[in-house]
Amino acid sequence: MEDSSRRGRPGRVLRVAASAGVMCAAVLTPGPATAQAPTAVAAELVAAGNYDYNGDGRDDIVARRDANGNLEVWPGDGAGGFGPRATIALGWDVFDLIETAGDLDADGHADLIARRADNGVLYFFAGSGAGLGSGVRIGSDWDTMSAVVAGHDYDGDGKADILATEAATGTLWLYPGTGTGTHGRRFRIGSDFDQVQELTAVGDLNEDGHADIVGVGAADECMYFYAGPGSERFAPKVRFDCGWDVMESAAAVGDFDGDGHADWVGRESATGLLYLFKGNGAGGYDSSPVIDVGWGSMTIA
Repeated sequence: MEDSSRRGRPGRVLRVAASAGVMCAAVLTPGPATAQAPTAVAAELVAAGNYDYNGDGRDDIVARRDANGNLEVWPGDGAGGFGPRATIALGWDVFDLIETAGDLDADGHADLIARRADNGVLYFFAGSGAGLGSGVRIGSDWDTMSAVVAGHDYDGDGKADILATEAATGTLWLYPGTGTGTHGRRFRIGSDFDQVQELTAVGDLNEDGHADIVGVGAADECMYFYAGPGSERFAPKVRFDCGWDVMESAAAVGDFDGDGHADWVGRESATGLLYLFKGNGAGGYDSSPVIDVGWGSMTIA
């Protein structure tokens, strides 16, 4: 699982055919998608740079190449594109979940968490700005979770946290970060999240000073915005729009285009095209250009 809902929307989607389990679609020009206007202009307590993995001050994308298990950094250019990719680790095919984690150990560098497929153990990998440290075990039985997202401060204490959906109950748990690469005692922050097709930890999408999440409804394939309260529960969900079933592997990427707003990416399942969803600072996005091709064999962190 990625940082993610596995959905996104390159445009309003008109379904026209389905064959062999693959949905074909005609994609129309999107209009602006906005969930909620900001109530105040304030900074999320977690510092910028949550997605800078090579230390150049720009937000990046981390992804595993599924054919060989190589973990790669695709360095952002600050304008919505990439520089040359770099392999930073080998053997990551043992993990079934790879997640950007923000600065989980509060050392000024972006980190990762990953879950082993064979035993459900969760590992923390400290970033250095030039690579990753060795994995440190920070939890077990994480295979009971259907979604895990991280990288932002969801309880208002200035430390990056982890959110996870319990598959059996639909409970959304918050694991408060300690600033040392570990987490404290979990507490319930939401319910009925078994009705959500995974999640994406997008950061402060509506720029009210609190980190938010988005997710796709399991029943309707519509994307919903959950405004973060910075305390213990999210605000009631607000629908963006529908037709997100043609997308997968959505992942937060910080301010990838340098316009001051949080963005995310998503991959179109039928084509492997990678789209950038450019946040508008009001709880939604204004445009979603294609930024690369050939991402059908990648797992995005």
